[in-house]
Amino acid sequence: MNHAEEQSIDLTRYVSNLDQNVYAIYNLPEEVIAVIFAYVSRSPAGFRDNLARLLKDDELAVNDAASGMATAYSEKASRFHEKWVVGYGHSSVAEHAVAHLGIEKISRLASAELELANTFNSFTEYSQRYQRPARGSYHIPAELDDHPSAKTAFIRLQEQAYDTYEQLLAGLTAHLENTLPRREGESDKRFSSRVEKVAFEDARYVLTLATQTSLGLTGNGRALRDTLVQLLSSRHTESRELARQMEREISQVIPTLLRHVQPSEYLLETRKELAQEPISRKTSSDRGTAHQGPSARFLHLPEYRQALRDLSIHLLVGEYGLSAAQAAETADQMTVSQQEERLEKALKHLHFFDNPTGLFRHLFYTMEFSLSEANWHQLLRHNRGTHFTFGEPTVDWGYTIPPHIREAGLTETFSRLMAIAEKTYDHMLEICPAAAPYCVTNAHHRQVTATANLWELYHLINLRTTPEAQWDIRAAFEQLYNDLETHHPVLARYAKRR
Repeated sequence: MNHAEEQSIDLTRYVSNLDQNVYAIYNLPEEVIAVIFAYVSRSPAGFRDNLARLLKDDELAVNDAASGMATAYSEKASRFHEKWVVGYGHSSVAEHAVAHLGIEKISRLASAELELANTFNSFTEYSQRYQRPARGSYHIPAELDDHPSAKTAFIRLQEQAYDTYEQLLAGLTAHLENTLPRREGESDKRFSSRVEKVAFEDARYVLTLATQTSLGLTGNGRALRDTLVQLLSSRHTESRELARQMEREISQVIPTLLRHVQPSEYLLETRKELAQEPISRKTSSDRGTAHQGPSARFLHLPEYRQALRDLSIHLLVGEYGLSAAQAAETADQMTVSQQEERLEKALKHLHFFDNPTGLFRHLFYTMEFSLSEANWHQLLRHNRGTHFTFGEPTVDWGYTIPPHIREAGLTETFSRLMAIAEKTYDHMLEICPAAAPYCVTNAHHRQVTATANLWELYHLINLRTTPEAQWDIRAAFEQLYNDLETHHPVLARYAKRR
């Protein structure tokens, strides 16, 4: 096809301009976009040129003249993906195909599994901090159908949890209206809205992980495929069923990329192998214990001088073009104060929403958290590269009572529900173990270990220690920040910037 023929194709339906080096692409199936990006990697022609050729050759079906939307993906695109993505595992192609999903009425337990399945997905989730869940909006595990008496006990817990939730809302609202300071110029309407938000935030701690939530998900084909593999390998029927529902809907947009999605034999066989050498379940001495809040500590902090030396080497390589050997020699000739001074210069110009330079990604920390499920659901979101290790939800590690509930004299009401949840959890472990994690409340603690680099810690501390941050997660990161400030003073100096 010559240049004149290519120009006869109206590309303006699909790209934002025809004569600039940067342009937006739209009105095309995601899978076709991914294929044309792959063509670009194998030919000197640009995206617009390859698109024009496909349109001229009728490789794309343009059925809606008004919108110009290509409504069918091409057979050539399908064959290409089958060869490179499925056949040869050239999965980078799949990163250019994107799908957006709305997911409603899944449990908080399943939403956590989904959000942890792949770090490249993006989520926006229904917030129990700002909205009031409806009575009856909870998931009942399918396994309970074979155990009618256990199912009755499970449903009873969910109803009692919501009864307690409503009692706490009423008591918190009355307490906060009398004790929460008014802001200057705050109207009655704004004050009532703020009281309601705080009441929602604290009352939700008695709701269980069976409580349903909704979320929006955006992911590329590669991340979504890996997500489905993780969910199909889950211990929980709900998550496995969710994976198949997601697969069906994503296939409407990027069908070829999701062919042959199956559970991971590696994960399943590994879990089976480890189960043959069980370790007896250990009930914590904290079972039934009420805590003031979370605990967070460093399991591993790099030795300070070594940290300064390592970061100085990366700084000298990145900013001054030295070799690693030259940078190490130069760093070793510097005093601790000189290293601190130079590294501070790499941090001190950070503004509220800046991220530090990439050299700080080379210093790693390991942390241990004991925190409520409510806190955990915040921690697993909005992180930019923290790696977590965690077990199944349990009631063995005590629970957090929100401070306002203590102040309002509602501790007995709150703790009564915790005792009911723990009793029901134990009952489920004996009769229907698959249902037990759904009996854990937002207040119950879980044990989490995490690894993150200094760049990521800056992001988390900056985000989670602001006055606007929720009190529970703020308390966890204040503890970490104080330890970091004590042991790595210069490196911690600009972590709080908001």
